[in-house]
Amino acid sequence: MSNKTFHDLDQQLMSLYRAKEYQQSFELVEREHLNFPQQQRQIAYWRLCLHALTGKQAEALHIFREALAQGYWYPPRWLKDDPDLLSLQELPEFQEMVEICRRRLAEANARPELLIAQPVQHVTDFPLLIALHGNNSNAGDTIKEWSKVTEQGWLLAVPQSSQIIGQDAFVWDDREQAISEIREHLAKVSGEYTIDLNRVVLGGFSMGGGQAIWMALHQSIKTRGFVALGPYLSEDELKALPALLEAHKPIGVRGYILVGDEDHECLGISRTVVELLNARGIPCELEVRSGLDHSYPADFAEAVSKGLSFVEQA
Repeated sequence: MSNKTFHDLDQQLMSLYRAKEYQQSFELVEREHLNFPQQQRQIAYWRLCLHALTGKQAEALHIFREALAQGYWYPPRWLKDDPDLLSLQELPEFQEMVEICRRRLAEANARPELLIAQPVQHVTDFPLLIALHGNNSNAGDTIKEWSKVTEQGWLLAVPQSSQIIGQDAFVWDDREQAISEIREHLAKVSGEYTIDLNRVVLGGFSMGGGQAIWMALHQSIKTRGFVALGPYLSEDELKALPALLEAHKPIGVRGYILVGDEDHECLGISRTVVELLNARGIPCELEVRSGLDHSYPADFAEAVSKGLSFVEQA
């Protein structure tokens, strides 16, 4: 039995994959995949991709067929656009299984959802952290990463977008729809808990981190600021920020961004955001973590605590 955690396996696999060590990636997953029964849907997708990438098309189709039989399915746009699956695109059996995923997506009835984690000790007025999942993720996976804040007295709210693209995979691609849903969640939480509305902070990873930044700077809700991990904003959104900050500079907002030096796309985005904000008198701290890619670090709880302390400075 392996002593690896799923996080360990994910990190090791991604390191090999980025180094283009595809055969080693394949051997790692084949050796370890049975050790993680709770993550079989994700692992099946890895195995599908790595079999296709290493020339084992028949085996890849078999894995896909088995995954569908077990009730799993994947975002059709992943299956269409993933370069690892290029060798399967012209195969009729592959396209038939992609069509099954399309039907399952069409049948999925996604609604905005909200998970809550209460502080360990009750306080009179709860400070509130709203943590947003990354694209292709969900609230259930995300609450595990942010839940340590409850030990510091924070009420944690983790919304799940209604924008579904796959099984347990949701996105924040429509910013305005996301803002509307998060406002409704805030109203619900405020009706059920006594919230200190002067201590509301937005948090998020990847596209969720970008959503947190976007909402804080647009003052979509009253907030002290944001704590973001590897945030993603589009090129057009970055270009729009200077004019926004000149016309409607948010008062009393601060930000904290953690990003890995191997998270190449979001590292550049993070630096741009931090430079824009600090140049306009909006304090924003950037922590660049050595060796981290586009994922949660093992000590994320400590990073969130540091970020919240920075955002809450007077």
